[in-house]
Amino acid sequence: MIRVSIVGASGYSGVYLIQALSSRPDVSISVITSNSNAGKKLPDFSPLFAKKNPENSLLSEIVFSLFDADLIAGSSDAVFFCLPHNESSKLMPDILKKNKDVKIIDIGADFRFDDLSIYEKYYGKHGAPEMNTDFVYGLSDIFYNKIKNSQFTANPGCYPTGALLPILPLVFKGCIDFSSPVIIDSLSGISGAGRGLKTQNLFCEIENSAKAYNVWSHRHLPEIKEKIEKAFLNSPAKQDKFMPDVIFTPHVIPVSRGILTTVYLKLNEGISRKNIAGIYENFYFGSPFVSILDNIEDCDIKNVVYSNNCHIAFEMREEDGGGSMVKIVSAIDNLGKGASLQAIQNMNLMFGLEPDFGIPQYSPYP
Repeated sequence: MIRVSIVGASGYSGVYLIQALSSRPDVSISVITSNSNAGKKLPDFSPLFAKKNPENSLLSEIVFSLFDADLIAGSSDAVFFCLPHNESSKLMPDILKKNKDVKIIDIGADFRFDDLSIYEKYYGKHGAPEMNTDFVYGLSDIFYNKIKNSQFTANPGCYPTGALLPILPLVFKGCIDFSSPVIIDSLSGISGAGRGLKTQNLFCEIENSAKAYNVWSHRHLPEIKEKIEKAFLNSPAKQDKFMPDVIFTPHVIPVSRGILTTVYLKLNEGISRKNIAGIYENFYFGSPFVSILDNIEDCDIKNVVYSNNCHIAFEMREEDGGGSMVKIVSAIDNLGKGASLQAIQNMNLMFGLEPDFGIPQYSPYP
């Protein structure tokens, strides 16, 4: 039995973790914390948990508590952190002093960057810089071998997940001509902004509308850029005189969840559609969650929401001056693949389980 605690359990990602983990016979939820809901039982917090799950009959009796490092350390094999940036890094050391073997999956941003100066430029002073090198970047379907051997995993952001899964295989194989920028447009459901009350996220503000935001300053841009640059430096094209330039534009659209990402890339000469298809097929061979579709118009968030799946499709255009352009579209659920379900996939890998073990598959169709 894997004993799990969830710190910051009343936000969207925390609630989704509780819901998904509660159906697993091999997991017991020990502690859930929430500053704003401390003392409440789960059913009092949300009727979603009113019915007892026969495989976790104590679920309806679980009470939100304030953070208690001793309690969590003594009753957990794994701890999920679902906190705003620069919060989880302040709390982890207290748990590790009491339980040095506990595994940690951080859904927040604190340990996603190799370069702490980039993190501090966009997020502020880091709470535990001495721990940063202990963490593996938890893009599960790409870095699974490293995650398997790690005690600490940093879940990627939702936008970076949707962008990096289609981009990184092509970077690793040296297919991209970086004399042109990598252009990424992403459309996200409103749940990506979290549960906090903001005027711009009210129903009357967002319904029947769509808008770009933080077009040059979104915090996920440096995360995407760092991972592309690192992959580039480990690719056959690393001697290229051009370093990757990334232009990322996030948009919010009037749906609850899901991210549709379109990537525009210039390819090196001689790269064909067959080459790209083969790279994706080989790279994601055996992956239970990443599917390469034949038709780019079939890449639709409706087909992936409430799941840990990522759908990818692409179309190419040959340029008169040589080389080709490719448009790649990916679809994920920002709360599933972009947060909670990928975090569970990482937990599975860290405990030596199959990556898809116990991860629910939902079909919202139609």
